[in-house]
Parts: sequence; structure tokens; C-alpha cells
Amino acid sequence: PSVDAVSGIEIEDHGPFFRKVDWSAFWTATVVAFVVYFYTLCPTVGLEDSGELAVAGDWLGVPHPPGYPIWTMLAWAFTKVFAFVTFRGQPNPAWSIGLLSAVFGAFTSGIAAMLICSSGSHILRQSQMISHNMEERAEDIICWVGGVASSLLFAFTPIMWSQAVIVEVYSLNAFFLVLILLFIYMWTRRPSNKLLLLASFLFGLGLTNYQVILLAGLALAICIMLKDFQLFRDFLFAAAPYALFFVLMKIPLVENATGGGRHPLLPPVVHPTHITAAVYMILNGAWLTLVYFFFPRGRTVAPSVLLAQLGIAFYAYMPIVSDLRNPPMNWGYPRTWEGFKHAITRGQYEKIIPAHIFSMRFVSQMGTYVADLTLNYRL
Repeated sequence: PSVDAVSGIEIEDHGPFFRKVDWSAFWTATVVAFVVYFYTLCPTVGLEDSGELAVAGDWLGVPHPPGYPIWTMLAWAFTKVFAFVTFRGQPNPAWSIGLLSAVFGAFTSGIAAMLICSSGSHILRQSQMISHNMEERAEDIICWVGGVASSLLFAFTPIMWSQAVIVEVYSLNAFFLVLILLFIYMWTRRPSNKLLLLASFLFGLGLTNYQVILLAGLALAICIMLKDFQLFRDFLFAAAPYALFFVLMKIPLVENATGGGRHPLLPPVVHPTHITAAVYMILNGAWLTLVYFFFPRGRTVAPSVLLAQLGIAFYAYMPIVSDLRNPPMNWGYPRTWEGFKHAITRGQYEKIIPAHIFSMRFVSQMGTYVADLTLNYRL
């Protein structure tokens, strides 16, 4: 092993990261999951949000909050590639978008299998409970079976299977989550700026598809802290101004008698949100430049933060298509500030209210979680 010149962390740099057995687990789980998903794919529009999402994907529109921009663009691409598929002689974009769910659901299973197989091998080799005389062949079999079996158990749980065969956004969210975990796992084994930058971009991009992925941020922060505390410290300091910015964004714009929130001395085309965006971009650039040159690990932290913001910037898709295309599915008209804020803040949903860890509500919620988990994995 060598040592990283910047962080001083030991790097496992011998050979390719993933072995043939890891790739075998990946493709086995991916193909098996996809075959089952494809065979059980909903033939056309189903229940839940399928109708609304199918229209948004087919017309490159804006579905319900938070808008799902990256999902919508991918769904639109699938409808064009598989435009020849019909249902009883009629165009059937819903099938094409359902296939999108199946594809990303299958890749999610494959990545999970690869992650389990590779990490299982690492655990076996590090564990003192395993004999040093264990044959490599036996180790590969144990890891391959464990990776494929556990990932397929996940793939065919009621919640995952049900969402991977219809027009929905959740299989793409699962794909983003396991891919981020894969890159972070690789980074913990072989620290590399490229892996951290990729994980940062995917994290920001994943937030545009399903904001609950934000909850994974705590786990990722703990991984970075345990592996490289200096890097974690610089990330923490670098994130402080953004936390303050979002607190300030909670303050509503002051409306005046002219309406629209404009100041009477400003030109009609200038809106306070335009000024806010311009000021944010200037301050953001200045802050990241400061982080890059003056923080001990700034050459890693600043690009990571910038790439995460680049992923989140895909939200700009919504006001653009809402204004230029005015598609039939144009939820909340995000071309306006009010509509855009409604979308990205999930304005129509109940606000998240964390339960106190020692309250009966928390106990009840944990009971519900365990019950749902048991329901998904019972035979």
C-alpha cells in the first residue's frame, strides 16, 4: 500500500478495485432482476401517480413537487427510444417510462450485489475469526452468494418490486443512493479526489429526484469523519455559510403595492429573486475560491461543494420548460418564483417534524418502521 501525499491516508492501490467475482455478482443480480421486472412490467398506465408522471415524461413537463427534473428528462428519452411500442394500437409512452423504472431498479440490485460482494471479501480478510488458510475460491463463493442473494432479496421486496414495474420515480432514487454508497465505500478503501467528486455530484443530482436522500448525508458525513477528520472539519466549516443562507431564505419576500415583490425604483424586469440569485452566485464563487486556496483540504472541499451544487442546478430545468414549453403537465407553474419555491420546498406536503427520541411518538414510529421492514422481508 502507498500513502496519499495530501491526507497521509494509506491507500490500497494494488490491482483493480473490483475483482471478476464482484463483476459477476453485479451482472447476475442485474440480469435476474431485470428479467423479472420486464416480465411483470405494467403494460400501460397504472395507479398511484402513473398518469401524471407519464404525461410529464412524455411531454417533457413538470410533475408534482419536487419536480423530478432528472427523472423527467430520462423518461422523455425513453419515450423517444421506445416510441414504437403500442398498447392495443395506441401510443404507449407509459410502458416506455415503466421500462425506465425496471432498468434502474435492476442496476440498483446489481450495484448492491457488487458492493456486498466486495465489502464481504474485505471483512473476511480483516476478520480474525476467519482462518488464514481459507482458500480464495471458497471466499469468492461465499461473497458471490451473499451479494447476489441479499441484493435479489431486496429487489423482490414488495416495496422495491412494486415501484420498479410502474411509472414511478423511486427506483431511480434507489439507484442514486446505492451508487453514492458504492463511491463512498471505494473512497474509504482507496481515498481519491475523483471518487469524492463523483459522489458529491451524484448526491446533488439525487436531491433533484428525491429529497429524502438528504437523510443519507449524515451517514456520509460520519464516514468522512471516521476516515479523514481533517477533511470532515473543512467540509463542516465550508458548509456553514450555506446553512446560514438557507435560514435567511426562510424569510419571505416583502410584497409592495405594485405586487410581484418588486421595488418601485427597480426596472419592471428586475425581481428581488434575480438580485438574490446574482448575489448568491457572486458570494458563492468568492467563498469557494477562499476555501480552495486557504483551507488545508480546500482543493478537495471546494470542487466537491461546487459539483454538488452543479447537480442541484438541474432544478433550473423546471422554470425553463415551464416558461418555454408550457407543457400539459406544468404543476404549480414553476416559471414563477412562487411556483418554483412551492416545488423545491414540497409546499403541498406536511412539513417534517422530528420526534423527540424519548417520546412515545418516536417509539410508535420505530414500531411502524420495524413492522414495515418485517412485512417486506418475510417469507
